[in-house]
Amino acid sequence: MDGYSRKVGARLRSLRKQRGLTLQQVEVLSNKRLKGSLLAAYERGDRNISVTRLHQIATLYSVPVNQLLPEEIEGVGEPALPPKLAIDLGQLQGLPERQGSILSRHVARLQQQRQDFNTPVVTFRADDLEQLAAAYKTTPEMLRRSLHEWGVFRSGQAPAERPEVERQPPAEAEE
Repeated sequence: MDGYSRKVGARLRSLRKQRGLTLQQVEVLSNKRLKGSLLAAYERGDRNISVTRLHQIATLYSVPVNQLLPEEIEGVGEPALPPKLAIDLGQLQGLPERQGSILSRHVARLQQQRQDFNTPVVTFRADDLEQLAAAYKTTPEMLRRSLHEWGVFRSGQAPAERPEVERQPPAEAEE
């Protein structure tokens, strides 16, 4: 199959795994309307998926159909998520408990994993954003928009831009 089918399949697999479901569990949850072997073929990109099947899977996963499609379609639609997003740790303090508790726990876990405690920002990579989106039961794109609305991106960073990296000029060599 083509590259697009593989991208759709990767997206399907990612959403299934975010929900902690096996192929067999999806089959049971769908009352056997969606066979595990068929879903596996879709996930590998071995079979093209119909709009009807996309709708069935979207309903099962409780997401809009467009969230089953790859985020980046060459030359069409919104740009893909940047590989990294910088979260301003100072802005986390002002978030209401309802919004900030999951985010704060995720940030603390990332700091612990990376042993990175002395910086004013935490960089979220695409996989970090996917995990956090699963915790909020939303998509990475919708979470990115929410984070922007909450004002937690590093100051001056628009939601679709990459954070600028401060670079110091190279030190002059001493003779």
